[in-house]
Amino acid sequence: MDDDGTPSPEPATDPGTGTGTGTGTVPPRARRRGPLVAVAAAGVGGVLAVVATVVGPAALRTAAEQPAPTTSSVAPTTPAPGATPAPTSPESDHEAVAARLRALPGVAAVDALGTAGESARVTLVSPLPTPEEAQRTADDASAIVAAVPGGGAWSLRVEGTGAGGGTFAVAHGPGADTDRGIDPATGEPRPELLGADAVADAVRLVAHDPVRRVFLSPGSASVDVRAAGDLVAAAALVRAEGRGLTSLGVAGGAVGTYDDGGQSVPDDALLTLLGEVAAEPGVTQVVHETARDTFPPRPLLTVITSGDAAVVARTLDGAAYAGPTLAYQVHGSTDGGASATRSGFVAGAAAPTTGTPPAGACAPGDLTLGALGFDAAAGRRFLTVTARNDGTAECVLAGAPAVRFVADDGSETDVLLEPDDDGLAPITLAPGATAWAALSWRGGSTADDPPLVTTLLVAPHPGDPESVVGLAGIPGVGDGLDLLGGGTATIGSWTPARELAS
Repeated sequence: MDDDGTPSPEPATDPGTGTGTGTGTVPPRARRRGPLVAVAAAGVGGVLAVVATVVGPAALRTAAEQPAPTTSSVAPTTPAPGATPAPTSPESDHEAVAARLRALPGVAAVDALGTAGESARVTLVSPLPTPEEAQRTADDASAIVAAVPGGGAWSLRVEGTGAGGGTFAVAHGPGADTDRGIDPATGEPRPELLGADAVADAVRLVAHDPVRRVFLSPGSASVDVRAAGDLVAAAALVRAEGRGLTSLGVAGGAVGTYDDGGQSVPDDALLTLLGEVAAEPGVTQVVHETARDTFPPRPLLTVITSGDAAVVARTLDGAAYAGPTLAYQVHGSTDGGASATRSGFVAGAAAPTTGTPPAGACAPGDLTLGALGFDAAAGRRFLTVTARNDGTAECVLAGAPAVRFVADDGSETDVLLEPDDDGLAPITLAPGATAWAALSWRGGSTADDPPLVTTLLVAPHPGDPESVVGLAGIPGVGDGLDLLGGGTATIGSWTPARELAS
């Protein structure tokens, strides 16, 4: 979700397998995917697979199977002092690496795959080893792969299937480290999320039946569960391992929460809310994003329903939610079947109820609402929403107005309206005085003659009656605003007109 518009739901993909992870069907642009792994090994029948990828000059093409030895690890082979190493070919070197991987404890088979790079899959016998044994095997395999001459940015992938059918994948090594990405706030690489015992942690997590998928890498940490009711329990398991998550959701992507930082686990209040909203009739998807491509970044709850968007919005407005105030966007239809979007806030425990005006609030009947001052710069558009106090007494405006958008064909345009966290205090508006609120958005393409916004429906405070604000005649607006369906707009708090003028 970003200023370019609300993304369409689509299944997330594990880059190592090319298959859906189940989490995240509304993929935020900032979300990072898994490591660069040339091949993937799917665990079958309760087995563990280790996939090693090395960027090298030739491909490893051997495949072999043999019973597992009982030794704990194999040290790198080195020539005796004074001995002249025998000449070898890349193929024989790779076969030697495969043989050494086969010699690791509990290894049932080694498959060497790939043509662009060098890849090896190591499958362990079923059932899965203990977490500690699996970690030792992964560490030994890492040492073997890292010692390959000219290996470069190698990466090692460990995959497995638990007794209940849940799977895990752990990717590490210099090649996998590239998925960490850059923190836009600091310009520095994001914190490394893998830790020293990632394989052991993953084995412990997947041992719990509700856990369907675990993926860990230097830049990603995701868990999928069987159903929304399992989210709270899964979060507790992850906390017990001392880990954070970049995503936690339901397999299949119907419910999910995303946080690019990956330093914490979603709180129980949020996870409970996701489950409750997902259970509403007609709701097909519930996605919570903590960090998105907006400025300032702010959490957002996006709900997609096959029914009336207003019905779901009313449910969210009245939700008993113990977390901090949370903006939401509901995509659905009207009671007449037309496409519709509703925006609002799920009020936190310490926040005023959404739609409750402040003390001394301006009565909607005492205000004249309008718009002026269209401008454009660097691809963004700006419009000023105004409110003039036509009453006989002072009154108060607080926060941002609620705005809906109507196109020239009479339909409501699906726009994600987000408040600008400008931190402005409530203002007192004297009789005859005017307040302004800044509306901004990124202009959309009008090449195919889409419906343009020609009317605003403005409520001074969320929940107040709306006033119709026509845009015809405002300089620069022309035939309408290029605020198109699926777009994102930001609305600032009410501000005294004199402050904006300065």
